[in-house]
Formats: sequence, C-alpha cells, structure tokens
Amino acid sequence: MPKIALLALAAVLTVVALAGAKSPGTSDTPGKEARPAGPAVAACKTERAADPAAFEAKYANEKGKRAGRRCVRQHVKAARKGCRAERATDKAAFRAKYAGPKGGRAMKRCVRQHAGDPVS
Repeated sequence: MPKIALLALAAVLTVVALAGAKSPGTSDTPGKEARPAGPAVAACKTERAADPAAFEAKYANEKGKRAGRRCVRQHVKAARKGCRAERATDKAAFRAKYAGPKGGRAMKRCVRQHAGDPVS
C-alpha cells in the first residue's frame, strides 16, 4: 500500500511540474515576447549584421563582451543628449512636437523616436 501511495504522489508531482513548466523562449515577464524591439535595438542589429567584426571592435568591452548592450546604451544616450539640446532651444515647440494627447511624456517620445539614429 505505501508503494502505491508513493507512486501516486510522484505522478501528481510530475503532472504539477509539467503543468507549471514554461516552453523554451518564454520569460517571467508577461507580454515580453509580444513587445517589438525598440529602435535602438533594431539599429544595433542592423549594424551588427552589416559588419560583425567592426561592431564588436566598436562596442565590446575590454574582454570582448556585451557589445549589444553597449550599442543600445550608446544609441539611447546619444538620443537623450540630442533631445535635451532640442528641448533647451524651445520648450514650447518641443512639447508641441513630441507630447502625447494629454501633453506629457515629450522627452520619452523624443528619445524613443531618435534612439535608432546613427551614433558617431
């Protein structure tokens, strides 16, 4: 009798484990797979596809790692810098150009729009 109970318990635990298992390629964040890649990510992927060796030489750290992350970071940093300069020139025009329907998030929208611009 105890053997049957142990086998039943093992079967139940196996079913529970399989039910909770995720398929490959999924993440813990809901909806993460459905989100499109941002413009900085797309620009970096294009740049990497054009010349992988030059991409690694330009963006990789001293150990030759993290080139993709560093590329995206530099694109966003350059976009932020450009948006700050544009906002400093004329705040009203900046808000009119980038602000949402309620008049907010102009900086975020500007950075998102310019994140795919080339980095020097």
